[in-house]
Amino acid sequence: MTDEQAPILDFDPRTASIIEPGALHPKIDGLPHRCVITWMGDAFARFESSHDLVERYRFTLESIRNPIYEYEVDGEKILVTMANVGAPAAAALFEVLIALGCSEFIAIGSSGGLVAAHAPGTVVIPEAAIRDEGVSYHYAAPATLAHPDPEMQTIVHDAYLAAGNHVARGIAWTTDAFYRETSAKVAQRVSQGAIAVDMELASLAAVASFRNVRLGHALYLADTLHRDQWDPSELVDRDTTFRYELLLTATRACATL
Repeated sequence: MTDEQAPILDFDPRTASIIEPGALHPKIDGLPHRCVITWMGDAFARFESSHDLVERYRFTLESIRNPIYEYEVDGEKILVTMANVGAPAAAALFEVLIALGCSEFIAIGSSGGLVAAHAPGTVVIPEAAIRDEGVSYHYAAPATLAHPDPEMQTIVHDAYLAAGNHVARGIAWTTDAFYRETSAKVAQRVSQGAIAVDMELASLAAVASFRNVRLGHALYLADTLHRDQWDPSELVDRDTTFRYELLLTATRACATL
C-alpha cells in the first residue's frame, strides 16, 4: 500500500464477504417484506406505546438494540424499526433486514437545512445524496452521488404531499462528521446542489443498489446551517406530534408498495 490513494477508494466489487449477514441472521419465512426505518426516537417511542405491535426480531450488536416490529396498517402487514444514528450502524441494521427477507424500504429521518428557501419542517425527498461518508465506498465504486430508487421516491413524495406536508425535491449531503460541517463545506455542497445534510442516506442507497432492494427515503429539515450562526430550531425543541405523524405517513406509504 502507498500513500498515492486513500484506502477508502479501494473498492472490491465481489459480492461474497467473509462475514455474510445471513450467517448470523437467517431469513424468516412469512416475515413482511416491506419495512419502515426511522431515527426519530421520540416518535418511535410514541409509536411503540400507541399500537398493538408484535416484535418479530431484535438486532443486537454490542451497544445496539433494534427491535423490529410487525405492524398492520390499512389491512397490510409491514415492519417498523428504529436505526441508530450514523451510517455504519444504520447500514448494519439495513443488511440484517435484507438478510431476514425484506426487499422494500421507506426511511424517514431528520436533517439540516442548507438553503434559506426551505424552512424547518420541510420534507425533502432527495433525488441523490453526496457521498461524503465512508460506508458507501464499500458497496459502490467511488463516485460523487448515490441514488435511492426513483420510483420509490415518487411514492414517498406523493405520500407526504397528500398528508399536507411542505415537500421539496433536491440533493442531500451525507456526512459522518456533523461537528465538521464548516461554512466552507456547506457552501461547497450547496454549489453541488445540496439542500439538506444527513448522516445515512448515501450509505443506505449504496447498500440498496448493491443488494438489489428498493429504498425510498425522506428527510425533514430540523435545524438550519445556512446562516452565520447555527439555528437548532426543531432539532432541539422537538415537536413529537409532528415527527410521529411523519412516521405514520411513512407506514401508510409503505403499505401501498
